Amino acid sequence: MNEKGYSLVLTLLIVTIFFMLGLTILSVSLYQAKFTQTRVEDVTSLHEATKAIEETIAEIKVKIEGLTLTTPLQLDVDLGNSETGFIKQLTERYGVNIQDVTSDNNIDRTKLFTRVYLLSKPYGTKTVWRKIIITNTPSFLKYAVGSRKDVTLNGGAYIDGNIYTGNDFYLTNTANYIYNSLKYSKQTSFPTTSKTSILFVNGNRYVCDHENGAKACYDLSSSDFMKNEINFTINPSTLPFQYTGPVVQKEQEEFIDVNFDFTLKDKLLSAAGINSFNLNDQEQYKSLIQLDIPNLVTALKGKFAVIHDIQDLPNAINSGKSILFEGYGSPYLDLTSLHLNDDQWLIVSGDVFLENSGTTPLNLKGNIIILGNLDIRGNVAFDATIYVDGNTSIYNAVISGLNGKEVVILTKGELQIARINEFQNNFSLTTPNLKGFFYTDSNAIIYAVGSYINIQGGLFANGTEQLIPDTDSTGLVINAYRGATADTGTNISFTPPLLPEEQQAEQARFVVKHDMNVFINRGLGLPLVKKLALIPDKLQIK
Repeated sequence: MNEKGYSLVLTLLIVTIFFMLGLTILSVSLYQAKFTQTRVEDVTSLHEATKAIEETIAEIKVKIEGLTLTTPLQLDVDLGNSETGFIKQLTERYGVNIQDVTSDNNIDRTKLFTRVYLLSKPYGTKTVWRKIIITNTPSFLKYAVGSRKDVTLNGGAYIDGNIYTGNDFYLTNTANYIYNSLKYSKQTSFPTTSKTSILFVNGNRYVCDHENGAKACYDLSSSDFMKNEINFTINPSTLPFQYTGPVVQKEQEEFIDVNFDFTLKDKLLSAAGINSFNLNDQEQYKSLIQLDIPNLVTALKGKFAVIHDIQDLPNAINSGKSILFEGYGSPYLDLTSLHLNDDQWLIVSGDVFLENSGTTPLNLKGNIIILGNLDIRGNVAFDATIYVDGNTSIYNAVISGLNGKEVVILTKGELQIARINEFQNNFSLTTPNLKGFFYTDSNAIIYAVGSYINIQGGLFANGTEQLIPDTDSTGLVINAYRGATADTGTNISFTPPLLPEEQQAEQARFVVKHDMNVFINRGLGLPLVKKLALIPDKLQIK
């Protein structure tokens, strides 16, 4: 009898256990179903919010491309705002909040066509948002690295931003360098880009893998670095960037070029207070812009504060006029600092040599036109746009931003960047030693093998048909080793990164990170064109 009672209790216990297990499984299944449904709803909501913002941007882009630029204030009429006009229509159509933050960025909307908007749309408990900039500046400022001719990336550079190649693109895992006038190639890694980078190639793509010496990418038997074309593969299905690489596509948007000579004359007229967008100035502007640069400077001389000695510079700045420094006998601009007013320009009719004294940075704020060559050395902090009618050399220098700003250097002739932080092995992807955009109307070649070059901004060579010295290339060539280097006295010694592959880019000796704040910070100093473009920042979720 007792055994029958135990059997009943055991049976009830087993039934209870299975009942509890069934309830648990049902509860988990219901929770998973609810979680899955919530997740699907979140993903759908995120997609809808993102799509609404992208469609809003697309409509703004079409709108501004059809506008004829007359005056900056007319642009505000054409675009409207949150209460009236085109912007209000977009807000109602797509449910996207469009916040005008132009004034928050200290942009004078009476003088500039630059406008800054924050587009946002909530989804769930979060918000998708994206900053866009509308501006009438040339296209090269949109890219971290680029050329209207060829772009050649030799070795292990790291690029965070888009790359533009007007013609052909070359990629190798060897870095060329010159030591004591002798030419060498060193095998290293292929370059790396950020996950969001895009490579725009309008021509062919060529790749050479050194394969531990089995295939030499360059022939060093001649006086130049000559490509061994037989070892280059044309238009491979994939490009062997290390770890992460860019999306590859052709640029669909029109490339807006810089007409350097015209731009330089336009800035001289702007310095004299003659603006092409001012209806009262247009006839005078059209007449003067036809002159060559020497005659234009002579014609405008009466509108400038003219000085012949550096000691007269403070009084000239106080005059409020733009300054013409002529009769310049010494190539050394002996300054401890230079702070021009917002509308002032310094025009130097000769070469300029900038170098800090001791360990104190040379601080320069203002816009400068140099009718000669520019040489920068040492520690210089810039909040400036500089036009150079000759060549520019940046040698053994650290260029930082002043007041959170940067420098934009546009040079007509050769751009040389050399011996920057030579044999320094303290790497950082977040700490630049050159803060600015560097543009040349000619070709450019960068050697970052012994040097360590970290640019926050961009590097662009318009390119010419003439070959870059010591190469068979045009456009832009970047040579970059990845890892530590040292000078042995007879050559360079190399130590590759002893890191996981996903971390090796941290030891790239050439780094460039695009900074779109240049469109906001540089204002009237940038080259201006009579066509608007829309530059979107990265999509963010908060």
